[in-house]
Amino acid sequence: MNSLSASAFSPVAFSLGLLLVMATAFPTPGPVGGESQADATSNRPPLTSPDKMEEFIKYILGKISALRKEMCDKYNKCEDSKEALAENNLHLPKLAEKDGCFQSGFNQETCLTRITTGLLEFQIHLKYIQANYEGNKENANSVYISTKLLLQMLMRKVKSQDEVTTPDPTTDTSLQAILKAQDKWLKHTTIHLILRSLEDFLQFSLRAVRIM
Repeated sequence: MNSLSASAFSPVAFSLGLLLVMATAFPTPGPVGGESQADATSNRPPLTSPDKMEEFIKYILGKISALRKEMCDKYNKCEDSKEALAENNLHLPKLAEKDGCFQSGFNQETCLTRITTGLLEFQIHLKYIQANYEGNKENANSVYISTKLLLQMLMRKVKSQDEVTTPDPTTDTSLQAILKAQDKWLKHTTIHLILRSLEDFLQFSLRAVRIM
């Protein structure tokens, strides 16, 4: 699937170290650049298998939390209900009752399919963050690539992979053009909204994984 293929970005070693080893496991990459051993360890995803999605989702949530704190501290992008209207224009994925991920009416296959489709839809938004985030680039890269790895794990669990909907390339191109045209203030707002929505999506996903 093209949306799951590896893409090159800096640091290259970090990317390749994660994306080229998915056949059997997901080992951690080595330190990047002049990074200390302690920093390298904090930026690694945990050793992961398809049976450890819970720990992996927690890792991604930790990185999102760090990025959101930085956005709040540096750019005053904290919780703001006035930004709800802007969120509607992003068409960010959400989990609903019909997706079978809630305890009432839980359906594992339907839920796995929806989570996988939702994370595929988030990819264009995460690419935007990777390209435009002005803070800790390592954490931004970690969220992007770790989400791709989580997608690989989910795809191995979905029985009816034909049910997973791949985003329309035309829609992705159109959305990317709109995002690129934003001014600096709106870019920060958009990044904040994407991170908040992804955090909500993964928190619901984590609860569903615990039921499986």
